[in-house]
Amino acid sequence: MNIGERVKEVRKLLNLTQEEFGNKLGVTKATISRLESGVINLTEQTLKLICREYNVNSDWLINGTGDMFISDS
Repeated sequence: MNIGERVKEVRKLLNLTQEEFGNKLGVTKATISRLESGVINLTEQTLKLICREYNVNSDWLINGTGDMFISDS
């Protein structure tokens, strides 16, 4: 699974549309679509926003290792 597929997996698990997911990050639906399909690469800024806004583990998002979400403990 590549990083775009992991972005899509997070979005789907949170039951968000591409538009809803992107709005919280300040990017368009088209940008999320292109990220998920691998047309464009995930920028460092967008990576940090996804991790912060959706409590996603950056190691999982980048490498697919560890848990998808960071625990609240």
